[in-house]
This record gives sequence, structure tokens and C-alpha cells, in this order.
Amino acid sequence: MPPFLLLVHNYNMQNYENYIGIIGAGISGLALGCILKKADIPVVIFEKSTNISEYGAGISISPNGAKILKYLNLYDEIISISSNPKQADFFSNNKKINSFDVDVITTSRQVLYKYLYEKYISLDGQILFDHQLYDVDFDKSELKFTGDKTYQVRHIVACDGIKSICRKKLDFQKEPTYSGYSVWRAIVEKKQKNTQTFLGPNHHIVTYPISNSKISFVAAIKTPKKYKESWKSSGTFEELKNDLVFSNKDLYSFINKETSLFKWGVYIRPLIKNIKYKNLTLLGDAAHPIVPFIGQGGCLALEDAYIFGHFLIKYNSDINKAQNAYEALRIKRIKTITKMSLRQGHLNHISNPVIVFLRNFVMKHLPSLAIRSIRKKIWNYDPEEEVRNFK
Repeated sequence: MPPFLLLVHNYNMQNYENYIGIIGAGISGLALGCILKKADIPVVIFEKSTNISEYGAGISISPNGAKILKYLNLYDEIISISSNPKQADFFSNNKKINSFDVDVITTSRQVLYKYLYEKYISLDGQILFDHQLYDVDFDKSELKFTGDKTYQVRHIVACDGIKSICRKKLDFQKEPTYSGYSVWRAIVEKKQKNTQTFLGPNHHIVTYPISNSKISFVAAIKTPKKYKESWKSSGTFEELKNDLVFSNKDLYSFINKETSLFKWGVYIRPLIKNIKYKNLTLLGDAAHPIVPFIGQGGCLALEDAYIFGHFLIKYNSDINKAQNAYEALRIKRIKTITKMSLRQGHLNHISNPVIVFLRNFVMKHLPSLAIRSIRKKIWNYDPEEEVRNFK
């Protein structure tokens, strides 16, 4: 990001009492900021980092998330420098099971953040970098940041991820538990057309293109080892090989000692009963941190932003009405996708040969049954229709 943009949009405006204050410039925060700016609703984003950046992780945006990118007029721009696989190939024990028709955008988080940020700035959106939240008063809508910076806003929207400070204050007694899975990731120079998923006992590997010359590599391992819950934790090639001891080395032959590898433990947080509280609304991972086995984290964040933003528009900025409608719509969907993602994790890591055979049989001979639930319950979801029909 050019330095002048950082300076221009890091000024300290003293009075934000009539503004929606968004904590976190991630997917949900930036998307919501764009939606509110388009509707001329005062909004400011507080971001703990000094700029917008991400560690190159890949991300898949299925049709339900792509609808929001189209609404924001970002779809064509993002897809022009990303990938749009039309087929997903599945393998088990190194043999192809079947291929399924898909229509997804596969890109990097860095690209998605960049375009959301530039859209927000083009709408004259305000963002304050280097603002690390450490305390919040929900009754006063008061935000306290390190460096003795305090602001009062009209309403607080927490988009600050799985370790959300706002969520923790509401849910402080419920600590995350290790899921039994850890995940490796890397971005590698390699050409690939389709997404590919290799299922094995107690592990699975997914690779997909994110541009004309790069792919995202993700390996999920079922292991008692509890890796740190951080996407920034680096790992070594030797550690990866030890974790993938049951996998065919040809599946990751493009990775070597020079590859930048990252690993993280997948932890489960109990579903909270409410995603709004007084002057607070939770979006994205702050509202629903889920295991990453059906690639819906980013899409749910985009859906959250669209739905909450458009309820604010629909109800003429009546926050209480918007909160109640948002929670009524999202809780059911969050529960559904959380369960589906956990179930997919189990299916991907089956080690019992009999159950593996049954899973593969369904995927090969009953393909419509295997993917119908994902299409119907996830990809076909229409947030615009949901908001329009809500009463």
C-alpha cells in the first residue's frame, strides 16, 4: 500500500459518536465498510496493524460469497487476476474417485483484502491503522486502544477474528478446545487448472490455483500434537514430512526445504447463543469461528457484512431492528455450516477401510447425492433474497 494512503486515512477524527465503529479491517469489516459508505451511513474502521496485509493464504469463494463481490462491483477485477476452476477432482489412496462441476473463485487473501480496501478508500472510507483494541464498554459504546486512545461510537461492530476481544468479553469462560486437527499451508509456483483433493487415512491434501502461475497447498492432519493457533507460525519441510508420513510424497513433490511453510492448530469454540449484545454486533470469525473443511469462512464473512449492512439500510439505521433481524437470520445458518464443516472433517480423514469404501462408493456412483447438500444449503444461498423477504 502506498505510504501516502496510510497517512491520509490514519488521521484522528475526534468525534465518532454518530459513526458505526468497525473493529478489524478483514473481510467482513472492509465489506461492511463498503456497503455502509455506499448507503451514506457514517462508518469508521479501526485496524490494529499498520497496513492491510495478509500472509499469502489461499481462499476459495463459492457462489454465495461471489454474489456479494458482484454487488460491490469487485467480481470482475478479482477474477481477472485470480482463478476460476470449473472442476473439482477427488482422489483416495492415490486413485481418482470422481470429478464435480464447480464455479468458484480461488485467490489469495492478500488479493481479496487489497480490492476490498481499495473499494472502501475509493468511497472515501475512513480507517485508523495502528489501533490495537484492549478494552470496550458496551453500555457507553466506548472503545479503548493502546497508546491511550479512546473513542465513542454510535455502535460497535466486532470484525476482529477468532480471537475477538469483544467476543471474549461476552464469552470469557469458554476457552477453545483443540479439534484434533492441525493444518499446513503454502503458496507455491505451479500451474494447475482444477482444484484437487487427496483423501487419505487421518489426513487430506487440497491444492488449487490462485493465479496463472501459483497454487495454494493445504494439508490437514489428524494428530494429537497441538500446534499453536496462529496462521503466522512457520514450520519446516521435515516437520511437514513427519506429519504426512502416510501420504504419497508425490502429492507434495513441488514443496522443498526452500518453501515458506506455515502450520496452525485448529481449535473449536462453542457456538454462542447471541451474535449481538446491547451496542455490539459480531461479524465474521468473531461471530462464528468454524473449522476450515468446507471453505466457508470468507464466504460467511461476506454474507454477514451484506446482511447486517442491508438491514441497517432497510430499517433506516435503526440499529436495534437491524441487530434483531441479522441475528434471527444468521444463527440458523451458522449452526448449519458449523455442523457441515465438522462432518466434512470427519469424512476427509476416515481411516477405517470399510467406511472409506462406502464414502468413495457414494462419491463415485451417486455424485448428485454427494454434492447436493453443499449446493443446496451453501452455494445457492441468496443473501439479497433473505433480506428482502425478512419480516
